[in-house]
Amino acid sequence: MEPAVYDPPTRSTCTTCTYSEDFSNYWTASLYFRSPKNGTFQRVPQFANFGIQQDGGMTVYYMPYSAKNGKMTAFKPGFRMIAGDPTNKQSQYKPSICHRCLGNGEGFAPCDAKDTAELPTKYCPNGIRATVIFPSCWDGVNLDSPDHKSHVAYSNGGGLGSPNCPASHPVAIPQVMYEIMWDTGRYKNDAWYGNGKQPFVYSFGDT
Repeated sequence: MEPAVYDPPTRSTCTTCTYSEDFSNYWTASLYFRSPKNGTFQRVPQFANFGIQQDGGMTVYYMPYSAKNGKMTAFKPGFRMIAGDPTNKQSQYKPSICHRCLGNGEGFAPCDAKDTAELPTKYCPNGIRATVIFPSCWDGVNLDSPDHKSHVAYSNGGGLGSPNCPASHPVAIPQVMYEIMWDTGRYKNDAWYGNGKQPFVYSFGDT
């Protein structure tokens, strides 16, 4: 399906976003509770971000961190990209996907030193906030790429952007960031946490 030929936002007639004008397509993996007792799975529900009146769902930000002189390029029709790589098991210096344990020693800025690339191994009474930060620089040519990410780049190796896009991807685009609030506080049992273990797993297998 060529992005320039079939552009879902231009064909959409409805949206579940708070802003009725937003017809973009947003996706994130599901999170499951894997029972330490019998190995069965239960989908973890989402809840609304703080201060937002809605039932679950992601909070999506469009940020201008890579703009130079206040200028950036809007996404072209058919533009696509992903963040992260489920096959990469190596830790990153500047993680672009991170998790915050709410109610048990959280930090402030997204993906700061108190957040973890992996799911927290301690009980989080107020849930877990997952943050997904997308690249903010584009090659200026391709709407997509075979791996859905080679046509974009991070301005500083990962995480929140800066006004320094690399020469290979010189065009600044809005930096998209997701915040997903997982209602993990309902799964309270001291035996399930600590010593490198916790009971949650993503739909693609990461823990």
